Amino acid sequence: MDNLSFGTDEVGLVDMGGAGTNGVGAHGKSKAAHNPDKVVAVLGSGDYGRAISRRLVSAGYNVLIGSRDPNRSKIKTLVRQTGATLTGQDAAIEEAAMVVVAVGRDHYDHLPLSLLQGKILIDVSNNTERRKGPHYRSNAEYLQGLVQDGKVVKGFNVLSAYALENGGLQGSKEVFLAGDHADAKMKVSEMVRAMGFHPVDWGNLAASRDIEDVPLRLMPSWKRPVAVVFGIFVFLWILAFFSFQICRNIQSGQWDENWKRIPLTNFNRVIAITALWTLAFCYIPGLIAAYIQLWRGTKYSRFPKWLDDWLKMRKQLGLIMLGLAGIHACISVAYITPQTTGWVYEEPTRFQAEVVVDANTTTTNTLTIYNNEFNWRGEFFLSMGAIATCLLVVLGISSLPSVTATLSWREFTFIQSKLGWVALITAACHDVFLAWHYMFLYWGCFRTLPIGPQYALYPPFIAVIMKLPLLLPPVDNYLQKIRRGYERGSQSESKKGNPL
Repeated sequence: MDNLSFGTDEVGLVDMGGAGTNGVGAHGKSKAAHNPDKVVAVLGSGDYGRAISRRLVSAGYNVLIGSRDPNRSKIKTLVRQTGATLTGQDAAIEEAAMVVVAVGRDHYDHLPLSLLQGKILIDVSNNTERRKGPHYRSNAEYLQGLVQDGKVVKGFNVLSAYALENGGLQGSKEVFLAGDHADAKMKVSEMVRAMGFHPVDWGNLAASRDIEDVPLRLMPSWKRPVAVVFGIFVFLWILAFFSFQICRNIQSGQWDENWKRIPLTNFNRVIAITALWTLAFCYIPGLIAAYIQLWRGTKYSRFPKWLDDWLKMRKQLGLIMLGLAGIHACISVAYITPQTTGWVYEEPTRFQAEVVVDANTTTTNTLTIYNNEFNWRGEFFLSMGAIATCLLVVLGISSLPSVTATLSWREFTFIQSKLGWVALITAACHDVFLAWHYMFLYWGCFRTLPIGPQYALYPPFIAVIMKLPLLLPPVDNYLQKIRRGYERGSQSESKKGNPL
């Protein structure tokens, strides 16, 4: 987590007269920066203004928070926690070349617009709803219209106050920028990198309309992962329906078998297999990427677009998988009994009883007393399922930004990679022990199609087979060398091989 220390440069601010106040620093003294390029004014002392100020201070900037009422004791206390300097708006603008406008569009007209002329203005505002139409102007374009000689750059609006204060490993978040002045965008890009984020140039200021719509989109990064998982679920549900309902009724010729099992039994089987497939699909793209890097001998060439998109959706796939696994676990607790999954329990006791039908008729029936104790396969089946569920919960929790921010890179990769693979293998073992008796001896519909526990293992098996060669020390060392920047066939390699 970032070290959010108070500022220490304490040099007197010039009293602007019109502002009516002197700058008050973190320790109640006036201060300013020696390097004018490292001075940033933030107009607005609300949650977002304080959050971006705190982040800028931690990045080495001297921040002046310009407030309409800098003498309020409550504002002084809140600003003191950021390490920034509290002053009037006029004084803050006068001292800084870059100004972060952290107020809403409705307040733009009340800013000291004449003082903003010639400044780099960073508009961080968002809309509450999408505004479209032939005469629509974004907030940034509206601000540019008010300050004709200013250099407005749209940015930071895709980051929440929480993301600014708790960057951690989430510092790789992208910050979209738009503006008509290349020099201004370059300086803002340098600021974005210093704060630990990645700037992405969307073009001229007209692109700010699209940037302002980004936070209003409904889970844009989830649409494709949800569609993929839903497609897998539908495919597996159709396969299960054909195997357990259509096929068995064709074989029996009765057409009254297993229909009542569709809502619960079929559903539980399908989401279990879907969860296992989805977990495997979280790791397969990384393996493909590793083989591509080994083949090309560099990490600097781009992956194919389909692989790049697949890599970007792994987090969403993992969280969806966790939800499906949780549903499966809840249903299984109520569903698994000696009557429904008798093969993981000890053999039941059977005896014959003579039943009186009427005064002149008796019949002999076989009665079964089920044993509630697991056999050895049932013990392993339940243990592997519990371990896999626990590990998946740990993976899900560690992917939350608030938790990720507290982890070192080594801790994060250990959980997501090492424990993730253990979770995949234990989940596969859970499936194997469930259907041990049927895994290698029994085939399903018409003795041709595989049964659920068999095809559930196909993607995990592919992932494990792809992973094994990468564990070999020569292969692993070469891959790590590439990921540290080595390029096969580069000039540096040629010079190393030919010192003359």
